[in-house]
Amino acid sequence: MALVNLIRRGQARAFDTELVAVMQLLADGRALPPSEIAEALSSPRPSVTRRIQALEAAGKIEIHPDPDDRRSYRVALSAAGQAELDDLAAKGMKLFATWVSAWTPAEVRTFSALARRLTDGAVTPPAPARGNAWWREQQA
Repeated sequence: MALVNLIRRGQARAFDTELVAVMQLLADGRALPPSEIAEALSSPRPSVTRRIQALEAAGKIEIHPDPDDRRSYRVALSAAGQAELDDLAAKGMKLFATWVSAWTPAEVRTFSALARRLTDGAVTPPAPARGNAWWREQQA
């Protein structure tokens, strides 16, 4: 668990993990409506809307009208967003290579196999039930 916490702290310092999560979701080339992004990330829709607005302002995503629903839109990764994901992946690989530079090739293979096994079996916990806002409970 200490390794996971170390990685998360490093990620949080290097980039906005919430924005990158949206970009990674779009990296397969699909354009998704905000509701599907929120569901896939187990995030509240208003939070996803703010992420989408920030990514659009930064030029990392593109917004297109939803052909099936004129009231909605679809979000797609832009070339700049893909370039940022590619850059982050390259930096991550370089950092990983630094961490394991003293390891033997067999140790790297073993670690990689175990890490893959760990992440393949990972289950995203359900989002906690949302109750009333704290200020509503005080008024009751």
